[in-house]
Amino acid sequence: MADASLNLSLPLLQASQAQKHITQNEALLILDGLVQLAVLSRSQDTPPTDPGDGARYVIAGAGQGEWAGQGGKLARRHAGAWAFHTPRAGWLAWVVDEERLLLHDGEGWGDLPAAFGMLGVNATADATNRLAVRGPASLFDGGSGDHSLKVSKAATGNAAGVMFQSGYSGRAELGLLGSDDLQLKVSADGTEWVQAVTVDRANGHVGIGKAPGPVRLEVSGGIRGTSSTAVFLQLINSGTSGTQAWIGIPDWNRSAFYIYGSQVDIMSMYDTPTRSHRLFAGGSERIRIASGGEVGVGTTTPTARLHVAGPVRTGSYLKAALPSAASVGAGTLAYVSDAAGGAQFAYSDGSQWLKLRDGNPV
Repeated sequence: MADASLNLSLPLLQASQAQKHITQNEALLILDGLVQLAVLSRSQDTPPTDPGDGARYVIAGAGQGEWAGQGGKLARRHAGAWAFHTPRAGWLAWVVDEERLLLHDGEGWGDLPAAFGMLGVNATADATNRLAVRGPASLFDGGSGDHSLKVSKAATGNAAGVMFQSGYSGRAELGLLGSDDLQLKVSADGTEWVQAVTVDRANGHVGIGKAPGPVRLEVSGGIRGTSSTAVFLQLINSGTSGTQAWIGIPDWNRSAFYIYGSQVDIMSMYDTPTRSHRLFAGGSERIRIASGGEVGVGTTTPTARLHVAGPVRTGSYLKAALPSAASVGAGTLAYVSDAAGGAQFAYSDGSQWLKLRDGNPV
């Protein structure tokens, strides 16, 4: 029969052994020294001057004094003497003065492995999902400083992204997906994917439903804005002039669509109360297209197809420079500075220019 256990070398009771309690107590003392192992230090090669019973150390170097030749072993103090134990692969020891957990690999003491092949936290990791976490939330905390989460890929054609799933079926993916541009893709079934947003890595240009173009934002398809109050798009010149323009549907004057650069310069594409199109300048309405198609310049109540409140001026032509009467059509007016009989208005009858004064050719 063996006189010691195989793993911890605990002394074993022998048949017909006298004073069995001594052997049993020695085994218990070894267990007390090795189980839930915590050593005071691993940096000393010489015994402390006044060690207390129960003190444990991992001996540094080759050891000196009473520890000579015991380097790397566990020194355990009991009843004023040192006992030494040879550690084996898999033993763990907490080092008090370093607040560090050590692992013995069969040759020496060292830190726990810096890398694990896979790790599951309340979940089962596998060859694809090397890290698996199951629970309501995960926290990455930078404490009082910064914190960043990095996802890296080997080459441009690879993917580095974060996928969002429903029932383990992909619905959205964000990252560098087959290129070095930032992309957002969505899917209805986890199989067919739609490119939703792309951000060009070189200039920050954004494409929605398409690749980014030469401007900051390009959209493939319609754009809709909804609001319970005013809906508008604001365009701001951030230069020294500081001007800005608005395109929208304000609720204060119920315009269906309007553009303005200031509160007094407004182009109303359709005004609900008047059912007209209006153009403002300098704080006053300058042009109106009424609901019946009448155009007023300088008047808000046009009564003819073109109603001008003020003088009307046409371009001045020499006879040789007049456009073709056929091309401009019958009824077109022009001022001819060298017409026969003196400068005067002329009109086109669809084939030639005639003087307005007497109806003769210019």
